[in-house]
Amino acid sequence: MFYIELECNHANKTFDNCFSFDRFTNTCRFWRLVINILKLKNFNLEHGITHIPLELPWNSPGFVNVYFIEDSNGLVMIDCGVDGNEYLKLLESKMASIGISFGDVKLLIGTHMHSDHIGLSSTIRDKGIPFALYKNSVDFIKGYNDWSIRFKQLKIYAKKEGAPKSFLNDLDQIETPEFAGKISKPEVLLDEGKLKDSDRNIEIIFTPGHDRTEISILDNPSKILFSGDHILPKITPFIPLEDEKDDMLEKYTSSLDKVYNLEQKLIAPGHGSLIENPYSRIEQMKLHHKKRSDKIIKLIGNSQLSGWEVVNLLFPRKLDSLNLRLAFQETMAHLKYLENNKKVNHIVGEKVNLWESTKRA
Repeated sequence: MFYIELECNHANKTFDNCFSFDRFTNTCRFWRLVINILKLKNFNLEHGITHIPLELPWNSPGFVNVYFIEDSNGLVMIDCGVDGNEYLKLLESKMASIGISFGDVKLLIGTHMHSDHIGLSSTIRDKGIPFALYKNSVDFIKGYNDWSIRFKQLKIYAKKEGAPKSFLNDLDQIETPEFAGKISKPEVLLDEGKLKDSDRNIEIIFTPGHDRTEISILDNPSKILFSGDHILPKITPFIPLEDEKDDMLEKYTSSLDKVYNLEQKLIAPGHGSLIENPYSRIEQMKLHHKKRSDKIIKLIGNSQLSGWEVVNLLFPRKLDSLNLRLAFQETMAHLKYLENNKKVNHIVGEKVNLWESTKRA
């Protein structure tokens, strides 16, 4: 759902610093909104697969991709957008325009537990449609329904990493948004392998990293991979870290390797346009994280820095509270990954923890 980095894929380069950055980003926001509107059209996927771009209550990404796969006794629906009567009516209208109704849907699958992908799920379940998430989702339902639970551990972690009081207070102010809806244990808990009770060869692949519950879905007849937010066409998904025990970037890169080894012709992502060169895009995303990790090692140099100091060096421009939180979590995910790969040491202090390179001069 959330992204902290503006990427320009022209010549596969990322612009980290630009002249008149505020003017540049404001211009990019405008054109990004225009591009979203222009791209708000259905993909022609054939193979009995239908696509609907569904608007979201924010500008970037401006819509979520909803997919329907034909099976022998109904449609398998992938993701559904945010909660709210406005978005339900919008989805129903778009479904009707292509000759689909909820009566045709036999199963709703959520690719992961973010509100722009499953916020509307409870309303759809009320129509008698079973809902499916990956089997570990039951461990995170309370945190989905109550964001104060989600960020309690992050606050403890951030304090140890030198975050200022203002940042910690902002975490206390986070409330569960209405568009997230409320969810309960799904009727179907998915495991890796062929989707059960389906005559079509649809394969579930567990791809955690952007979210602990993230899955990708491979439709073997068409060789189309539905990637959710795991692989996106123009931006790299946010990699969270909420406590010091979890190496989410390791999980993410391992998930990229897992998907890279699949036979696929096309990636249909959760946001944005179709990815027609899947293997090249996966290689780009792996390179992005390698470059970011290398940059962090260079920024640390011969110093001993708190996690918060590394955040400020990696993201020197002023960020709003949301993007500052995302920047902190993303930075800590890279530091944890580097620690586990023996590139940095984590020095646990009485008040504040520090990080140093393992190759100090």
